[in-house]
Amino acid sequence: MARHGVLAHKASLIVDDASLTAVRSTFLMDEFEGLHLRVKEIDDGDIIGSMRHSSTTHEEGHTIHDPSTVRAKGCGKRLKLSKEKSMSKGNRQCRTCGQTGHDKRTCSQ
Repeated sequence: MARHGVLAHKASLIVDDASLTAVRSTFLMDEFEGLHLRVKEIDDGDIIGSMRHSSTTHEEGHTIHDPSTVRAKGCGKRLKLSKEKSMSKGNRQCRTCGQTGHDKRTCSQ
């Protein structure tokens, strides 16, 4: 990233100077085309080729699909455990009188 920034800054300065006249612009365009071809021919120990190869292999074989839909939080009823099912309010017995339908707090005795 640092090398890219330095090169971009230098190129920007050159383009600013060359864009002032048509002769400079034509000269710079020809030089850029020649430089571009020369830069492509440079072989940095096959580093650039391996980087291009690795980036294309990562991009090719993978397709990204939409994620599966998930129900919203709080949507639907809660599933009760078997213990919770057996402890329904109608089956409770009062500890004081032993009758069903109420508990110790609401007992009339």
